[in-house]
Amino acid sequence: MRRRRSLVGTMATTAVVVGTAKAVGGAMDGAADQKAAAQQQAAAQQQQVADLQTQQAELAAQQQALAQQQAAAAAPAADSLDDQLVQIQKLAALKDQGVLTEEEFQAKKKQILGI
Repeated sequence: MRRRRSLVGTMATTAVVVGTAKAVGGAMDGAADQKAAAQQQAAAQQQQVADLQTQQAELAAQQQALAQQQAAAAAPAADSLDDQLVQIQKLAALKDQGVLTEEEFQAKKKQILGI
């Protein structure tokens, strides 16, 4: 003979099943939330890395431009090549006349050429 379940017993069983389902579902939702949070954090970190790389590239370009400006400022802005040659020829004439020593001539020539 089959045993009948009472209404209270059926309700109790249903409550246990529903409670278990909610607990399992809640745990699964928590895991999904954690996974989504981890993905968001990874994306934020990747964006930070990309931003830093962009900043580094900009700084490198600025440094290069500054180095070029410094090199241009350090180059003798004065005389053209023709003017330099004329000055050196005059110095050579003074050296030939004995007014300048070889060391003085070489030093002045380096100064004119910016060496």
